[in-house]
Amino acid sequence: MDQDYYRQMAALQSDHWWYEGRRQILARLIKRLCLPKQAKILEAGCGPGANLSMLSCFGYLSAFEPEQYAADHAAKISGVNVKTGDLPGNIPFDQQFDLIGAFDVIEHIDNDVEALTALGDALKDRGRAIFTVPAHQWLWSRHDDINHHKRRYSRKQFKAALELAGFTVQKISYYNMWLFPLAVCVRFGKKAIGAQDKNDVTMPAPFVNAVLQYFFASEQYMLPYMNLPFGLSIIAICTRHK
Repeated sequence: MDQDYYRQMAALQSDHWWYEGRRQILARLIKRLCLPKQAKILEAGCGPGANLSMLSCFGYLSAFEPEQYAADHAAKISGVNVKTGDLPGNIPFDQQFDLIGAFDVIEHIDNDVEALTALGDALKDRGRAIFTVPAHQWLWSRHDDINHHKRRYSRKQFKAALELAGFTVQKISYYNMWLFPLAVCVRFGKKAIGAQDKNDVTMPAPFVNAVLQYFFASEQYMLPYMNLPFGLSIIAICTRHK
């Protein structure tokens, strides 16, 4: 993604319903992992730092990001050790981690299994990894083009990629379920009338933003106990035995 898009992300990531809802869901699931005290945590592809403050609550955090502006911004707002690096071949930390997260990252990479394998190699024995990716290739839109996505996944496809990379999948679920019908209608409606919005991630009016965040974030109370049958994205929690 180009620098202008990262600047847009940086401006939205503190308050936009999607970023905040995802943070709440991730925090709830990570809390239940019972990580060790002073856990070593890595975020791969941290962008301009939307998740760093949340992840820092769970241990000693490092992060990397291929785009220099985004890496610099992430380090500035968080105080986290953020380095430039990319997947699969340039993870800029010579250590292993108790938890690795890659949130809406793997879909950007040509060889997803190779990237997942590299992250697994950086994980401690019986460490945990948590991933999110966009769901359903049939939902492909201009938003995916702008974001340089290579693919969207079904749950079966993403589980297969994780297992090929050597992970044991402990949980894999669709999420962003409540807003799924609305998003489908909006995306296919735009196609029907030939609308070409530059990007789906724009800041709605405050009331709308609050309502969307409420519905999205509410899934944090279901996901620890069940797998959701459909949604705009997929979330997976894995381990890797060495």
